[in-house]
Amino acid sequence: MSTADVVVIGAGVMGASAAWHLASLGVRSVIVIDASAAPGAGSTGLATGGFRAQFASAVNVRLSLRSRDKLRSFAEETRGDCGYQPVGYLFLAASEAELGVLREAQRVQHAAGLGEATLLAPDEIARVQPNIRLDDVIGAAWCPSDGYISPMGLLRGYLDAACERGVRVRWGAPLERVECSAGRVAAVRAGGDRIATGAVVNAAGPQAAEVAAMAGASLPVTPVRRQVAVTSPTAALPSTSPMTIWAGDGFHFRVRDGRVLL
Repeated sequence: MSTADVVVIGAGVMGASAAWHLASLGVRSVIVIDASAAPGAGSTGLATGGFRAQFASAVNVRLSLRSRDKLRSFAEETRGDCGYQPVGYLFLAASEAELGVLREAQRVQHAAGLGEATLLAPDEIARVQPNIRLDDVIGAAWCPSDGYISPMGLLRGYLDAACERGVRVRWGAPLERVECSAGRVAAVRAGGDRIATGAVVNAAGPQAAEVAAMAGASLPVTPVRRQVAVTSPTAALPSTSPMTIWAGDGFHFRVRDGRVLL
């Protein structure tokens, strides 16, 4: 049997971040468990790697601005490389209704501190994204500090820095049970071991609701399937091409590792 002050369930980017921050705050004994055999086998390794602060709710904008600060200081704090590239996010509107939604979201963004977000007229759009047809586009929302990140770079940076601070990571340790006593977590069983602990961080991502259920709680987390088409290697678009999104149906594309993700 093992003991820990905190057990983090899930060694994806969120679990790794939680472990590093806990250790940085002085928590002496942190164990991270993950069912996978190595880093990046879950949703972190499948993420397309976009970052934005252009949201329609103030809390999401503020959270993203805090996250942007972390991206900018990531190398100094962890000695890792998060791959942050502020190439911008461009949301295209094909109707007055879509443009109105973008305009209202931008009002929220400005009030929450994202002052560089702006609206573009069709002739201005070509300046930041010359590789699209603008036949049906009447305007766009643009923020140059949005852009791309490296999900695996974030994961490796946080995991390595956490381990340097004494965090223990157990791979190949699927969660079996969360034991509770008098309404509080008492232990976690994973990978055939029982870890006595008084606190758990649920960083299981799409499986977070399943983990919560083991502790007698419920979370409104439902996995949503997305589809990404990846081109063959191509130089058709530059790597600095902004994330380009059609507001009406959510179709978007970006360049990553010499390929276009659609």
